[in-house]
Amino acid sequence: MLIHNLKNLNLISLSIVFPLFLFLTQFVNASINVSSYIFSLESKPYGLTLEEWATKWWQWAYSQPKGSNPLVDDIGGNLCKTGQDNEKVWYLAGSLVKNSEVKRSCTVPLNKAILFPVIVAECSIKSNWWNNLFVNSMEKLWKVCDAKIVKLNTKVDNHSVNPIYVKSSKMFELVFPHNNVKNTEAGKTQSVNKGYWLMIEPLPEGIHNITSFAVDSHNFRSNVTYYLTVK
Repeated sequence: MLIHNLKNLNLISLSIVFPLFLFLTQFVNASINVSSYIFSLESKPYGLTLEEWATKWWQWAYSQPKGSNPLVDDIGGNLCKTGQDNEKVWYLAGSLVKNSEVKRSCTVPLNKAILFPVIVAECSIKSNWWNNLFVNSMEKLWKVCDAKIVKLNTKVDNHSVNPIYVKSSKMFELVFPHNNVKNTEAGKTQSVNKGYWLMIEPLPEGIHNITSFAVDSHNFRSNVTYYLTVK
């Protein structure tokens, strides 16, 4: 009975804390012009294109094995710091779990830009001499990565923003560890990716939130909320 009551207490606490967090965010960041913080497709943040940053995100996302991968194993934000070794940009994981609702709380270092995958797809092919020399691998991969977005609603600090569509112009290399989240053979592969991204300039110190709901033509639903503390 005590355990049951404690569970109820935790649920009640969460139901109070999250709405309160959003309520406070509205006032703390009311004067921020959120749109001015979003990098455009033509921009080159820290010397790289958004396509190159998307590549870096996928390489980061797949570098962690099952059990410690922030894409699929992070329930509340405990893995936000995993693999964050880039000096300029902080990666948010989003979710690759179909039809999931994800809520995470993360602390982001001050003066770091944020890269967030609103809804993205990656398709890869085994890197070998036959595929590299004789197969139009990129054309083959795009036939697999054929999903289209049918619904998209993204907000930063409760203000609607327009995510940027990014599509690979060339294949890039991924290295999968053993026991990886894609359940594929460990080692190198060639990949392409496409999807909608938010790359956000360093936000002011304080509390912020990112919410995103998206659906693609394969009925993959992504429903993600990040409660961020920048300090």
